[in-house]
Amino acid sequence: ITIRVKKNNNSGPLHITEEDADRLKIIVFVNMKSGGLQGQQVFDALEAHIGKENVYDLVKDHGPEKGLKQNRHEKNLRIIACGGDGTVGWVLAALDKANMQYIHFVSVGIIPLGMGKGYHGENLLPIIHALAEGQIRLLDRWSVDVQPTSLTGDTSITLPQPVFNNYISFGADAQIALDFHKQRNSNPALFGNRMCNKVAYGLISTKTLLDRRYVCGNIAGDFQLIVDGRNMTKILMKSRPDALLILNISSYAAGTNPWKGVKLLNAADELFQYNDVDDSEFRDPSCSDGYLEIIGLKQYELARIHAGGRGLRIAQGSEIKLKMFASLPMEIDGEPFVIGPCQLTITRQNQARMIMTRDSNAYRQLQSNRV
Repeated sequence: ITIRVKKNNNSGPLHITEEDADRLKIIVFVNMKSGGLQGQQVFDALEAHIGKENVYDLVKDHGPEKGLKQNRHEKNLRIIACGGDGTVGWVLAALDKANMQYIHFVSVGIIPLGMGKGYHGENLLPIIHALAEGQIRLLDRWSVDVQPTSLTGDTSITLPQPVFNNYISFGADAQIALDFHKQRNSNPALFGNRMCNKVAYGLISTKTLLDRRYVCGNIAGDFQLIVDGRNMTKILMKSRPDALLILNISSYAAGTNPWKGVKLLNAADELFQYNDVDDSEFRDPSCSDGYLEIIGLKQYELARIHAGGRGLRIAQGSEIKLKMFASLPMEIDGEPFVIGPCQLTITRQNQARMIMTRDSNAYRQLQSNRV
């Protein structure tokens, strides 16, 4: 392992030679607001393992710029982002702005903090090892251009983040995330426990289930969908989803795979019926192929994907134009908000170098595709 970090006698050596020290450097950005207030615990543990000078508080420092500036001359820099999807996007956007990602061999790994799969208080040293040794895989990053329409009026339309790495969603799923986000911001002390957060999320989901706007596909008429020049609006209307998902990676909603679902062992295990077109109509999804997957989900399917189900496959494409005729909740990489009538154009902006560990979904998907 060629990493420049501090040895910790209590946790064992990292097997680093003096020759290795100049070849690779690791720094960590921690979002102290992520993961049910786990941030401080993670911050303290990381300081003990790799040294205070290599760990940065994103909240206190008002972003990653300070850490990037101090390490701008490193030619082989590995960055660990500790937080949720929004934290990773924050770091990647700062790398774009600093123009570091493409000049130097800068790569980004993740220690996820949040309600889903991720850090649960275990020893961080093996995780640092895995991120130091992990393979590099390119990740498509997508630009979202928003333009007003005749329905927009005088209201200007802006996005909290104009680039996404993982997914965009509209409708019921985004509404649940928005309601949870509002509750957590108004009472942060009540959302310091991961299990309690899951319970709160479930209760909010039940409330959304009873909202007639997100029942029987009422949002389908709020969109016009063009994928690579093909008008897919009729297919969207026919499927009548309660939530619309545009996905760049295979993993979504705490590790589910709404595009593929799970492989069932035999006919007796076939719990779910899929009504979309045959698999041969679609290419195997990848986070670096320049294509996005578009999926429709009904209310019951939002819960079913956690049991191995999948949504309704609508299309794949490299340029997506989505015209919206009404205000709807929208979520970009974990950041929910309400957007008014507008036209969104989604195209690939660039690619990021991401660290892929052996226990990650990306690594398992890659190995499965190779087989």
